[in-house]
Amino acid sequence: MPEPLALLIQIGRGPAAGEQDRAWRAPRRFAVTASAALLSLGLSGCISAAEMAARHRQACVTYGFSPGTEAYANCLLQLDVGEYGYGHHGRPRLAPHPYTAPPPIS
Repeated sequence: MPEPLALLIQIGRGPAAGEQDRAWRAPRRFAVTASAALLSLGLSGCISAAEMAARHRQACVTYGFSPGTEAYANCLLQLDVGEYGYGHHGRPRLAPHPYTAPPPIS
């Protein structure tokens, strides 16, 4: 008489069922892994405004500016301007060579 466990394995899972399981699991497993990798890469570049301000303060101290001085405030301002891409009075900077449309053909 065959062992009950071996008999259950033979009856419950044939080669066709196993092949079907593997056929859909591999692409799904890859998609989940790829999605997790892309999400972690995307989120690794995001930092909070408080963390950015702390980095700017540390950079200005590293440059030799003393906190509370006008030079320190200017350093923080320049780092903010450089980080967010805003020029004078908070307007976005223009590209160095902006594209201009050709004149209309008459």
